[in-house]
Amino acid sequence: MRDSQLNAEVLLNLGFVDVGKWQPKGDSIAYVLDGADAPASEVLLDAPNALYAFVGDDQVVYIGKTARSIRKRYVGYCRPGKTQATNQRCHRNIKAAIAEGTEIRIFVFTPITHLRYSDFEVNLAAGLEDSLIREFDPPWNGRDRGHPISEDAEREEVEEAEFGESGVVAVADASEPRASGQAMATFSVVLGATYYEKGILNPGAEASEYLGKEGDPIRVRFSDGSQTVVSKINRTANRNGAVRVIGGNAQIARWFQKNFGEGDTVHGSVVDPHTIELIAG
Repeated sequence: MRDSQLNAEVLLNLGFVDVGKWQPKGDSIAYVLDGADAPASEVLLDAPNALYAFVGDDQVVYIGKTARSIRKRYVGYCRPGKTQATNQRCHRNIKAAIAEGTEIRIFVFTPITHLRYSDFEVNLAAGLEDSLIREFDPPWNGRDRGHPISEDAEREEVEEAEFGESGVVAVADASEPRASGQAMATFSVVLGATYYEKGILNPGAEASEYLGKEGDPIRVRFSDGSQTVVSKINRTANRNGAVRVIGGNAQIARWFQKNFGEGDTVHGSVVDPHTIELIAG
């Protein structure tokens, strides 16, 4: 039986962020990012190992997890394949709720700072999913003998690769994407021993003037096409308030070690307030 006290506020207190809502788009649906900071929310869509929830009238109606990214996962909800039971069910329920006048909000949880047990990284999103589904009992999740289950338990093969992502999202009040190669600022980082081994990244005071505020997500891209890292802006670690990138540092360290030697200089650019790009040597 669902606990009436387990509402959307509980998820917000856990660290979920209300980023947007579902809306009709022709005979399909799309999501619009209309939260307090749409450009920052847009970065969260690229984070892997994320949890998300759909909320209607303060009730949590669905909880899901993706190992890829929310951006890729939601393609299946917008244009579900014929054999995708979960995608079909959520697509149908979202459209029905909207038709009845219920706004379906989108909450996301992207644990940028990862937990570790001994030498092993713990996937917090995966660990929370089953517990949250069990406690919230969301009505749109699948059922096994009357109990709600996760998408993984349904063993559904997600086929987002069948579709392109264009037209899936309309970002409200977001600025136009900056053209490739057009930088707001450039910077360089000398890879001292700690930076090289730990993946510490400080773009410097000048570049920091063009970056977002404390706690905002930031996307770290790599010129060689390596997987993008979604991290967090920290402006308290450095006394002058310059940005330090916190989160995903192990992946950044591996990229440093693959492309540079200790003591080398890495060059980068600020693409927008929530995106930096590092240039491979």
